[in-house]
Amino acid sequence: MKYIYSIFCLLLCGFSHKMIAQQLANSSHFGASRVAWNPAFTATGTELVADAFFRMQWLGFSGAPVTGFTSLQYPLLDYNMSGGVLLQFDRTGPVSKVGGQLNYAYHLKRVLTREGQLSLGLSGSFHQYAFDGSNEIYNDANDVLILQGRTSTMYPSLGLGMFYTTQSKMFDKNAFFVGLAVNQLYSSEILISNADQVRQKHLHFNIGGRIVQYDSYIEPMLTANLVAPDIIDVLYSLKYEKEDTFWAGLGYSSTGMAAMQGGVILDRFGNRYAKLRLGALATYGLGSSLAKTGPGFELYIAYQFDMD
Repeated sequence: MKYIYSIFCLLLCGFSHKMIAQQLANSSHFGASRVAWNPAFTATGTELVADAFFRMQWLGFSGAPVTGFTSLQYPLLDYNMSGGVLLQFDRTGPVSKVGGQLNYAYHLKRVLTREGQLSLGLSGSFHQYAFDGSNEIYNDANDVLILQGRTSTMYPSLGLGMFYTTQSKMFDKNAFFVGLAVNQLYSSEILISNADQVRQKHLHFNIGGRIVQYDSYIEPMLTANLVAPDIIDVLYSLKYEKEDTFWAGLGYSSTGMAAMQGGVILDRFGNRYAKLRLGALATYGLGSSLAKTGPGFELYIAYQFDMD
């Protein structure tokens, strides 16, 4: 498997020694994790949020992607704005990335509808890239990309995002929402040995709605990850949530992965205005070739404190 994965990574380099494939982790069926891909989603309501996300894909495949982040989001209600900080890591085979991201969002009230809200976001990130080929199997013993791959210095990038919802409160009325973000809008190239990784603009698009019935809602959602001019994948999600109790959902990816998620909500967790959300998600490839890579899983935990 290591031999196969080394070939895969080297193919990304191409004959020009420039890596131009997808470079950011795919988004998740967990809707709340959107803050890592779209800065406009930072504390869109009245709650302080401290959360964490972890994902392992293709458990039957050596060198498979591992992704995670932890974030703190703080709403500045008197100023119609919010800020957030994220610590992130992502590893696929011999390539890894670790760093931080700062998010800022400004929220415009009463847009199009009485309860409508348009959020505009800006993100700045700093990541350290590394390439370690010491444990890989290869044919060319003189390949400098394998033998002399080194940890890079910190590289910055900027991103922009927008998020609009017709209803910011979760259980009041039916709602429609849409979001769009561009990551690595500005970024420098990454030099690893004599190979340059050109960081491409990544687009994250999200659209969906909530159908509310008393103390519960059903939420269909579509999420797309794009690296121009290609669509990397499209996620189709359907979630049911009962207020302050639990949620459950199903999902499917255009790459052929099916998903099932569920979680519990602990209300008044340490405080009458606080709650804790604990969720898990499992994925499995529906095709025969994808099934051989094995299942994957995701975990999500969030502490929310209402500051209104």
